[in-house]
Amino acid sequence: MKHLKFYVLMGIFFVASCRWESEEDFADPCNSTITWIPAPADTCFSLPINGLGQVVATTHWPFLSKPHFYPNDSNRFLYVSSWYEGDSSHIFITNHCTGEKEYLISVKSVYSPCWGATDWILFSSGFGPIHKIKSSGDSLMVLNPQRGMSEYFWMNNGLNIHAQLRKSSTERFSIILDLDGEIIDTFNQLISRGAFKNGKIATLYNYENAPFLGIMSIIDWTFSPLLLYNPAFTISSIDWLDDQTIIWSDSKGIRKANINSGEITFIKETPCDNLRYSFISASPDDSGRILTTRLEYVYVTSDSLVKYQRISLLDTNTGQEWILGLE
Repeated sequence: MKHLKFYVLMGIFFVASCRWESEEDFADPCNSTITWIPAPADTCFSLPINGLGQVVATTHWPFLSKPHFYPNDSNRFLYVSSWYEGDSSHIFITNHCTGEKEYLISVKSVYSPCWGATDWILFSSGFGPIHKIKSSGDSLMVLNPQRGMSEYFWMNNGLNIHAQLRKSSTERFSIILDLDGEIIDTFNQLISRGAFKNGKIATLYNYENAPFLGIMSIIDWTFSPLLLYNPAFTISSIDWLDDQTIIWSDSKGIRKANINSGEITFIKETPCDNLRYSFISASPDDSGRILTTRLEYVYVTSDSLVKYQRISLLDTNTGQEWILGLE
C-alpha cells in the first residue's frame, strides 16, 4: 500500500505541476509543514459497475470528511477521519499552516461536527443527543438530553444553536438553544442544512410546497427563495462565502449565489461520477477559500481503480485547489 500511495502521489504531482505557469503559483500558500498537493486536472470517465450495482474499486483508507473552520482563526479547522465501514470516526483539529494536529474524540456514526466562536464544538451520533466539547478536549458534556435532534448549526457568534427536533415520524420543528442546552425558542419553519450570518440563515426550505434554497430572516422568519432545487441532487452543506454570497455543494458541483442580485454561478462543476464534492466550509476571513470533502476515483494503473476521500482547500477566486496531506 505504501508503494501504491507513493506512485499515486507522484502521478498527481506530475499532472498538477503542468497546470500553473510559474513556480510561485505552484508553491503552497503558507509554507505549511502539511503537504499541499495541487489537485490533478479534471478527468471524466464511466465507473466500472459489478452485478450488484457497486463500483469496482479499491478503497483507500482513511476517509477524510466534514471539515469545519474555526470562526476565529482561518488557519484552524476540524475534520473527521474514518477507517473502514462501520468503525468509529475520529475528530481531529489541525492548523493547515503550522501543521499542528490534535486528536479530539472518537464517535460512532458522527453527524457533522461544527466549531463555534466560543470554542465549543458540537457533534452527535445518529439521532442521539447533541454533545459539546472544547477544542482542548475538555468539558465534554451533553448539550441537551433529548434525542432526535439534527440539522444543528451555530447562531449569534456561538451563543445560540439551531436544531431540528423530531418528536415522531410526523412531528418535526425547529428550535433554538442557548449554550446551556435550554430551549429558548420554537418555531414551525423547518430549517435544514443551515448556516447563519448577520441575522440571516442560508437554508433549504419548503416554500409554496416546493423545495427551495434561499435566505430566512430571523427578524420575522420570512423566506426569500433563490433556487428551486431537485431533491435528487442532495445538497450536503451550505455556508456563507461573505456577507453577500452563499455557497453550497451537491452532486452537480459547488455553486455560489449573490443574495442581492440572485445571480448563481458554478465554482466547480462535476458532470461525471468519478469526482464529487460534499461538506464544504468557507474561510471566516472572507478570502474566498473553502475546505471541501473531495471524493474521487483514480486509476493508479490501467486496470486498478482506487477510491479516495480527502480534504481539499479551494480558492474560489482563482480556481486553484490543493489536496491537504492530513493522513
